[in-house]
Amino acid sequence: MIEYEPRLVEEAVLLALRDHAEEGVFRAARDRLYEIPDAEARDAAFRRLHVAWFERLGLARPIQRALGEQPLIGGETRTCVVAYAASSRQEGAELFVRPPGDGGSEAERRAVVVRLRPHMLLTPTRLLELLRHELLHIRDMLDPRFGYGPRLPAPEGGAGFGPLMKDRYRVLWDAYVDGRLARLGRARSGVRADRLDEFRRAFPMLGERTEELFDRFFTVAPLRHAELVAFALEPGASGGGPRAGRCPLCGFPTHAFEPEPGRLPRAVREQIRSDFPEWDAAAGLCLQCADLYRSRSPSLA
Repeated sequence: MIEYEPRLVEEAVLLALRDHAEEGVFRAARDRLYEIPDAEARDAAFRRLHVAWFERLGLARPIQRALGEQPLIGGETRTCVVAYAASSRQEGAELFVRPPGDGGSEAERRAVVVRLRPHMLLTPTRLLELLRHELLHIRDMLDPRFGYGPRLPAPEGGAGFGPLMKDRYRVLWDAYVDGRLARLGRARSGVRADRLDEFRRAFPMLGERTEELFDRFFTVAPLRHAELVAFALEPGASGGGPRAGRCPLCGFPTHAFEPEPGRLPRAVREQIRSDFPEWDAAAGLCLQCADLYRSRSPSLA
């Protein structure tokens, strides 16, 4: 079952009918509803009108198509709520699971929430691409063969390096998702180049083996959550690649160390020592940790 947030439906309809041949018909029908004296009855009538035009304009078709391509989602969740997003950062799909104590089967306790900006419903091709990407993530989360776990292991460098681990995992999972979509002819043009560029930035230590190792995620299927986690934790050791030293800060294996840590700005070195009092420039650090501390130094902002 698909549920649509009334605000999203209303704003999408108003946008779609702007300068539309049937705008006058819609406006006339809408204006008549203001004559309903009871506020609750009037609001309900507005909602029914907007839903009717939402369907008449075919604004739901990309959503229905994308969900139809993932029958596992329909079989393993209670509902899909399509809600309003105020910005592009809020757009995407999430899986929500009520605790077992709330009753019902596991599938009945699950719900998917898709958040979209209203104008996205006016661009069906872009919308379908977004939904396919987001819903394949959701499908993975529901597929026991993928073995998804909501919490990633803590990196050895401590909680401050958690975002680095999450970013690496995100890059790998996005590559795995879009690789499958590309093989089905459902990915946008140029997606491989974009994902490879993200992979290269996330794993600079891989050097000449970058594209070879990237293709293990973009072209190989099936993969499991645990394999993505293992690569994110130790990219230099995955797949038979040569291992290098570990960064003394984050604890990750790396082939890419900061070339001259002693020449890092003083503010950066002081920030590092505030987190790692025993650290000395002679111990070195990886490029990603160096970049992390450069970005955290107020004097360099």
